[in-house]
Amino acid sequence: MTEREFTLKHIFDVEKFKQNQVLYSPKKEHFGVGWRICIDKRNEHLGMCLFTRMTENQQIHINDTMRIFSKNREKNYSKSGSSLFKNERNNLGWHKFIEWRTLEDEYLDDGKLEVELHVKINKMVGFSEETNEFPRKDLRSFGEDMKQFSDVTLKVKERKFYISKLFLSSHSPYFATLFLGRFQESEKSEIELKDVDPQDFQYYLEVLHLENGIDDDTVQGILSVADMLDTPKIVKKCEEFLLEKSKKGLKRKLELAGNYRMEGLKKQCLDEIKSKADIRSVIPADPMEMDPKILAELLN
Repeated sequence: MTEREFTLKHIFDVEKFKQNQVLYSPKKEHFGVGWRICIDKRNEHLGMCLFTRMTENQQIHINDTMRIFSKNREKNYSKSGSSLFKNERNNLGWHKFIEWRTLEDEYLDDGKLEVELHVKINKMVGFSEETNEFPRKDLRSFGEDMKQFSDVTLKVKERKFYISKLFLSSHSPYFATLFLGRFQESEKSEIELKDVDPQDFQYYLEVLHLENGIDDDTVQGILSVADMLDTPKIVKKCEEFLLEKSKKGLKRKLELAGNYRMEGLKKQCLDEIKSKADIRSVIPADPMEMDPKILAELLN
């Protein structure tokens, strides 16, 4: 699989949303770039856009679908389009996504708005090689050829992974609960994993099966899966790589340390900061994007 796709999801509280007010979803990183959903209220319309940060020499070409849901997802409303992020133009979308009155009458659930934004990246220009390259060749197969050795199939989007319940359960409390607990899924032969990128899951499984698959291209995706699936052993391996081998910059390492609670990496990064110039170099343009504990340590 070589597609670069991801989905952002967030529930906004817009019950007291004021004219010209702007709200952002938490930042999520995909393919080395941080992304947020942004909504606003202007001229009695809901505006919605995809937000990221780039330099003047970077470009990202995407196709996207923005969707809102009514209570219990009984119906949805969506718009699709193509966008080009370039020359520090960091938010693209619809200024008039839907009329505010229609939104209130048909889509709000007790003042809450459920939003989903699916993105397919077609081209990235001006980014590091790790971001622009398609995924490397898999180090180990979890496909059809492994079916006879597995006792469960995990479906991640359109890709199927044939694995051992006991093996995953022995490394992850998440899977132990899923496979061995008193849940309906424990009896199923095929289980869908949601909100997981299939290529990142492939890398995660490789490392779990003792393949040497962590590098600067894959570490972020592996961390995101390991954190979601409660696999501290893999988080620790990623931290060791970032401490000893990674060529990522100080700012990026510090961000990963905050996002995934890697105390050893955080200490190493903070020890390298010696001056006010160093502090300015690691604080993002929007300080709210930084882990608040790390920001407090930098400013104290």
